[in-house]
This record gives sequence, C-alpha cells and structure tokens, in this order.
Amino acid sequence: MARGTEQLVETRGRPRLLHDDAILDAALSSFSDHGFDAMSLRSLNRDLGVSYGTVNQRFGSKEKLFYAAVDRGFTQLYAAVAALAAEESTPSDDLEYLRLQVRSFLAASIVRPELLRLMNREGLENTDRLHHIWTNHIEPRVRPLHVLLRSLVDAGSIQPVSTRSFFFALTHGATAPHTLTALSGRFDDLDGPLDPAEHARLTADLLVNGLVKRTRT
Repeated sequence: MARGTEQLVETRGRPRLLHDDAILDAALSSFSDHGFDAMSLRSLNRDLGVSYGTVNQRFGSKEKLFYAAVDRGFTQLYAAVAALAAEESTPSDDLEYLRLQVRSFLAASIVRPELLRLMNREGLENTDRLHHIWTNHIEPRVRPLHVLLRSLVDAGSIQPVSTRSFFFALTHGATAPHTLTALSGRFDDLDGPLDPAEHARLTADLLVNGLVKRTRT
C-alpha cells in the first residue's frame, strides 16, 4: 500500500479508516518524546486507537517505522523550506541567497519541531539510524551549504566559518524556540508570544550579518 493511502484498521467495535500519514506523524512524535529504544509500539497502537500489532504489521518493524516517519518528516520540512523561499523575490547575490535560505529554514522549522527534537537524541551516537538520516537527508543539504559558504569566504564577502559551526548555530540554536517550547513560553511575559516569521527574519540577520566582513576604516 502506498504511503498516504487509507488503511482499514480493526479496532474494538467498528473498524475505522486510518491514513498511513497519520501513523507516521504519531510515530515521529513518539520517537521524539521517548527516543528509539524507549518508544513503545504497543503504546502507539493504543494512542492511535488501533488493535495491538497493527502498526508493526503495517510497517514491518519499529526500525522500518522509524525510517518511514523520519523520511516523511524531512520531506515535509524541506518542502516547506522550498515553498517559503519561492514566495520571495530572487536574491540579488549569494549573500542574500544565504540569508533567504536561513530565513526560510527557520520559518519552516515550526512545521516539524518533533524532527528537530528527535535529532537532539539521534545525534548522540553513531547508529545505523544516524547514518540513514545523514546520508539521505542532512548531507545532501549540507554539501551545497558548504560550497556556498566557501564561495562567500573566497569572495571576501564573509569571514571564515566552518560548515559545522554554521549548521549547528542554525539547526540546534536558532530553532530552539520551536523545539524547547516550554522554556520558550516562559519568555511570553517579556516579549509576548513568539512570532515565527519575525524570529526567522531577525535570527537570519543575526547569523548572516555576523559573518559579513567589515571594511576597516
């Protein structure tokens, strides 16, 4: 059955239709909340209101479910980034292109905060799961970023910066208000509710402008 189709699920009482995507979204949240080892398929089935063993029968194993959920999460995230970037005018140069990509990523990160929280767990150990995520989702995005940063450095537009430093400042620093929501909410009394678009604009300017080379006078 193709992803995104409906599946008739046997439950206690009347059967109901359950989309594969609904299973994957719930699974991503569960993996994010509990980590791979502690995540329970039994609990996921119960939360979805389906019979015991349904999710395992549909996806084959917890590992395969993890990969499918993560793949869907990254696909949604990158689609949102592309859509947001397409809404804006074409950047005038590489520096503005970098700013646009940062702003779009931050604005889109609210679409899948579970994915970003999950990476705080998966990034701790070298596992097959991390290899899958790196190979299929992160490295294909990081390499063009690396080329862009090197090009800007070589052109004298920005000061030298490692791709690693820029990546983590963006993905695990600037996205924190979307992932550490309880802590972020504590700032409401000071700043008011978080405005994702304004946060994206401001943080993109902080990250990019902080790299711009200043001409000495």
